[in-house]
Amino acid sequence: MALPSAVICCAALSLPFGVAQIHALAAKRGLLPASDAYLLSALLSSYCRLGLLPCARQLLDEMPPASTPPATVLAAFNSVISGCALHALAPACFALFRRMRVHVASVRFNAVTLLALLPATPTTVVPQLHALAARAGLSSGTTVANCLISVYGRSSAALARQVFDEMPLASRDLVSWTAVLSAHAQNGLAVDALELYRRMRGHGVEPDALTLVGVLSSCAHLAARSVGLDVDRYVRERLQGFRANVQLCSALINFHARYGNLPQAQQLFDEMPKKSIVSWTALITGYGMHGHGDMAIKLFQRMVSEGVQPDNVAMVALLSACSHAGKYEEGCKYFFAMERTYKLRPTLEHYACMVDLLGRTGRLEEARELISSMPMPADGSVWGALLGACKIHKNVEAGEEAFKHVIMLEPSNVGYYVLMANMYTDSGQQDGVVRGIYELVVELEQIVKKMNGTAGLGENRVLDKKVAVSLVGTHSEKLAVPFSMLNTVDVEIVVMKNLRLDKQQKRQPVPSYCDAQLCKDRAIGVTSADFNQRWSQCTPETPEFSNRLAPFSSVVWADDTS
Repeated sequence: MALPSAVICCAALSLPFGVAQIHALAAKRGLLPASDAYLLSALLSSYCRLGLLPCARQLLDEMPPASTPPATVLAAFNSVISGCALHALAPACFALFRRMRVHVASVRFNAVTLLALLPATPTTVVPQLHALAARAGLSSGTTVANCLISVYGRSSAALARQVFDEMPLASRDLVSWTAVLSAHAQNGLAVDALELYRRMRGHGVEPDALTLVGVLSSCAHLAARSVGLDVDRYVRERLQGFRANVQLCSALINFHARYGNLPQAQQLFDEMPKKSIVSWTALITGYGMHGHGDMAIKLFQRMVSEGVQPDNVAMVALLSACSHAGKYEEGCKYFFAMERTYKLRPTLEHYACMVDLLGRTGRLEEARELISSMPMPADGSVWGALLGACKIHKNVEAGEEAFKHVIMLEPSNVGYYVLMANMYTDSGQQDGVVRGIYELVVELEQIVKKMNGTAGLGENRVLDKKVAVSLVGTHSEKLAVPFSMLNTVDVEIVVMKNLRLDKQQKRQPVPSYCDAQLCKDRAIGVTSADFNQRWSQCTPETPEFSNRLAPFSSVVWADDTS
């Protein structure tokens, strides 16, 4: 056992010459290629760990399969396959796997082989490997099932959930729950992720830091403040030294920053002994989305001065912050510095931020010129940003151009139809409103037909003008607040999207009999007003109606992208 231990120590200390010397000594003593299984496995693993894959392949080729015990052959192949997977050499992994199955008939792959192969497997090939594992009776094992959940979760939460649901309840461990929860969080299924978290806690499974990263991501996406604060308390009480966990702290910063608790996010950031680009970007995003453009720019400058190289996501956060704060000169400066200074090629997201910035500051013609000069075709986010700017500045002609492009790219996005119809309404063009709503209903009809439903405007395909105008006048954002008042008790109501609320609508008071408060300090564009003033027009006619209204603590307009 002395030589295998020495090999492992040399690999841990990054001493390839030491590994080679021990290899030569073992060969001289006649211990290789297959006499000592432990030494062979240690040498192969060490060569792979040090990146010396040709040496590992040569040692594997020298091993005579016919005279070597099957267990030793399997361990040797598993070591080299794991090494190739570690260095993201998927073709080499599968070439070795095929060689083992075809040319070494006495050897059958095991769970270790699958655990090495699956992370390196392309998404389209995973089902085939899954079927192979099931045929060999290995897919029901907890470790293999957990690995399948993680690999499927990269692209399909549904497939990951299917593997998870097929596992016996007794076989599900913390890794199983974390893998399926993360799969849903990464694929945008935040509601399902939080439901899985609730079930996990109900089964008595205690989360770890990796689990809570997925939970916090979902909380930030849904503005699930109560769950997020519970997680924050759990982290502080149960996870000692959590500030050293960069991933967990970054998730906490992202949650607090997105919800508007910027002091707490800043405090967490300052307490981190080591920060990653994700940590910086989370805080920059938080300052930007809440209108603190100057703070976002200062934080970005501090990040660069500390030697952290910005990536594309950080630049999107910075440009978005400049856009929200109307920082035209700063936004242009950093956009044009992307390639010159930071060696980053602008993507569609960066162009969308710049179009939004130019549009917000009234430079619609510059925005159109920027779109024309783009090195790639503009997508829906770019034209949608221009359409939103045209709505703000009541430029119907430019808005119609943007609308034509955006509905060609995203014909099923209802928001663009409503935005254009509102633009017609603001300009007094009621015929345009009717035309916009007609196009919307026709598009919705096509969507319903694809879903095997039934829809139609009738034989004459006529939409009443008054009906069209009334449809445009209905603000779902405004209706969301009273609906929440009727269905919640003593909770804070958060309006995450208030795209269609202009300044007058944001000033509308909440009736005092609802015992409501609006958190103005975290709002963007919400002007100061007495939200608790008595509104005589809203006084209920009967006491019974008043009793049905559940009092709540506050309404939060969490962001404003108008």
